[in-house]
Amino acid sequence: MQEGVIILGHGSRLPEANKEIEQIGQMVGKRFGRALIETCFLQFGEPGLPLAVERLVNKGIKKITVVPLLLVVGSHIAIDVPEILSQQRKLYPEVSFYLAPHLGADPRIVEIVLERIKQGSELLN
Repeated sequence: MQEGVIILGHGSRLPEANKEIEQIGQMVGKRFGRALIETCFLQFGEPGLPLAVERLVNKGIKKITVVPLLLVVGSHIAIDVPEILSQQRKLYPEVSFYLAPHLGADPRIVEIVLERIKQGSELLN
């Protein structure tokens, strides 16, 4: 059974910001070839999470993992995404839904922050 992965960004009113989330989805798709990848947004961007689910279901996907590209546990992680997935489970009872952990305080993020500090310092010189 092929699985689907939804890369879920917050979304922005700025289209270029949403393009970065789409780029991440494309990069994930290239490295994680065993799943169909959809990118979507909670707010301010299209498609929304329900439409991304619908697209995967229409392709015959029966297992969907949602990966929130959110840094901290806030109302989106604690309330909004679980509520949306609960609604989707009712619409598509034949589909198994999984919610991956948010990005959180992962040591790999610290490495990126340290790299960005260095890059920022280089730009000032």
